[in-house]
Amino acid sequence: MTPYRLLPLLFVFLVTLTMYSQTKKEYCEEWQNKTDSISDLNKGILNDKFYLPKVDDKCKIRIYINLGSIYLNKVKMDSALYYMDTAIALGQKIQADEELVFAYTEKTNILISLNRYFEVEDLLKESRKLLEKNPESKSWLYYYDKKGYMKYVKSEYYKALAYMDSTIIISKQRGLTKEIHQTYEHKGVLYMRLSEYERAAENFFKSLEYKQENNLIRDLSSTYRYLGSCFFKLKQYETAKKYIVKALEFGKSNNNNFAMMISYKHLATYNRFMNLNQEAEIAVDEAIRLAKESKTDNHIAAGLEEKGWLYFNNYNDYDQAEKYFEEAYQFSKKTKQDENIYYSIQALIGVYIKKKNATKIKELINELEPIVKKVSKPDYRMYIEKIYGQYYEIVNNPKRALSHFKVYHNLKDSITNVEVSTKVVSLEKKYDTKDKELKIVTLNKQKEEQQQIAKQAKAQQNLYLLATGFLLFLLGTGAWAFRKLRKQQKELVSINQVKNRLFSIIAHDLRGMIIPFQRSGKILKYHIDKGNHEKTIELSQELEQNSESLSNMLDNLLNWSLEQMSGYKINLQAISISEELNEIISGYEQQAAYKKTKIDLKYKEDLWVNLDKGAFHVIFRNLIGNALKYTEEGNIRIEFTSEDDMFLCSITDTGVGMSQDQLKNLFTLEEKKSTIGTQGEKGTGLGLNLVYRFIKMHKGTIQVSSEKRIGTRFDLNIPITKYQFNEKTERKPLSA
Repeated sequence: MTPYRLLPLLFVFLVTLTMYSQTKKEYCEEWQNKTDSISDLNKGILNDKFYLPKVDDKCKIRIYINLGSIYLNKVKMDSALYYMDTAIALGQKIQADEELVFAYTEKTNILISLNRYFEVEDLLKESRKLLEKNPESKSWLYYYDKKGYMKYVKSEYYKALAYMDSTIIISKQRGLTKEIHQTYEHKGVLYMRLSEYERAAENFFKSLEYKQENNLIRDLSSTYRYLGSCFFKLKQYETAKKYIVKALEFGKSNNNNFAMMISYKHLATYNRFMNLNQEAEIAVDEAIRLAKESKTDNHIAAGLEEKGWLYFNNYNDYDQAEKYFEEAYQFSKKTKQDENIYYSIQALIGVYIKKKNATKIKELINELEPIVKKVSKPDYRMYIEKIYGQYYEIVNNPKRALSHFKVYHNLKDSITNVEVSTKVVSLEKKYDTKDKELKIVTLNKQKEEQQQIAKQAKAQQNLYLLATGFLLFLLGTGAWAFRKLRKQQKELVSINQVKNRLFSIIAHDLRGMIIPFQRSGKILKYHIDKGNHEKTIELSQELEQNSESLSNMLDNLLNWSLEQMSGYKINLQAISISEELNEIISGYEQQAAYKKTKIDLKYKEDLWVNLDKGAFHVIFRNLIGNALKYTEEGNIRIEFTSEDDMFLCSITDTGVGMSQDQLKNLFTLEEKKSTIGTQGEKGTGLGLNLVYRFIKMHKGTIQVSSEKRIGTRFDLNIPITKYQFNEKTERKPLSA
């Protein structure tokens, strides 16, 4: 074969090699980036197994560890242990100390779930030996975190907090803020155990912020669940339920059985306290089913206790409650954990107090005393003093009963803080403003990743150009073709990103609005059967309001689609500005009354102008609806006039306002970051984009000014042709 015939083959070979050759290190980095953005556990397993044969041994260890963690969240303990042990074996074989410590500390999560605490201590000792060889190792933070967690399991809460603080210090010193979210979450749990719910919520919000910043979507369920627990302790049941529903949604979307199991149990509790008995029973049965399926004794016990409390408090069926509590008590004893046993005994005591069975109460108090002495929790001590008081009342010893009740009330007063509720609500509002669209990778991050890929490709091309000088022209041509393809690919990716973002948001919001309709039938039937007519009316009003929001969203989506396909044509017709605005405002009267907000329309004289009536309604329905969304117990003022053949209008509200960052790209879809309304209202971001487009179609302009906590003002300028009445008839035109 002649050299000339070899040239095309060499060209194809080198271009192919340039485009597809990746090092094991690059594959590892690619795996890590994808892993951070995958929330679905099943997809995470497929992703891990795809990259396993492509990476080096150290990266394989991390993939095995990740697989172990995934199976732990799926409550498949045998598979979880298998992958963790595989990671440890490989780490020992290649003497990869850093990865080995990570494997040891992650395996402790599984062992703690299985109550195998002696093995946990052994693994932590092995970790310490390896870490002492390398004082600068980042794995120290994993070690301190797990040491703190073990102190928590042993109810040594203040020692646990000291370890958690050490973990945070190391993380910040070494720039490992991506790992810090778990430690803040653990601190929150510790403060909950100490009944300091304000500090607990503050740490959970910090954990949530770090998770959002680093796009750690699959870890959000636990944080939302803990926040729900904080608000529940503060007796803010609606807010608590809001967070536990979020936790459950993430658990379902990620196929995370563990998250679903815990969330269903908490959801049952919150429904029970809100007297939603049917919903509570459905939730607790699902929690028990998942717990038995995973064979986790502590969660089976928790589910049975919750069902017992439903029968005890809501159905007043003490015999059935006792059966569930007794079964829960047997499962709790299997765990050998003080906290589990404490709650089971507490439940049984409640039944025996109702039945005035003094013998059983005293037996259980004797079993409870050592646990209360061992566990330094204020509410444990408070509870046992209360139970002693009730016991001595039953045995007719009022003097000793009074003595214990006095101690109980003193303890209760010392740990009750009336201001905590207000402070935690303030914290929620503060951190809610930082909430991100967690199911969508931001466009900026995607662009950076694309740029990084392009840089790597260019570096590879330059390397081959230097090594193969005699094929300079061919390689240059190949590199040029590759860059052109990459550029085209970037453009396509950018377009798809906007499209995907749009449909992701629409799918999320439509699902959120449709869920109440799906549940409405059962709930309405339940309340009708019970004769709760006031609740039926209230639910009907909520459904009506939700259907109106859904209709507005679909309206916007249709208009946006028509405009995108160049299918919307301006149709000018004479309209009365005051009549059309009053019609639009009337559609928001019910919502405005609910939010205690006044909508005022101000003008000196009415205007009859030629405008597109459909576009006019889209513009002002969105601007007024948007103002109402972010205004509560305030005012919305709409003013209009004409000047030099221009229609001038302003919409001013006294709502929450916007920051300068939020004002940027307000009317575009690309960088849109939707903000939740004052009553939790959600939006797609389509509305303001439509407003901008329709005003531009009328050759007009729109400007916005805003300030946080003061309000927002939109100013519209649209060139118009005033409508002239027929002097003979002076009749107003018919509206289209």
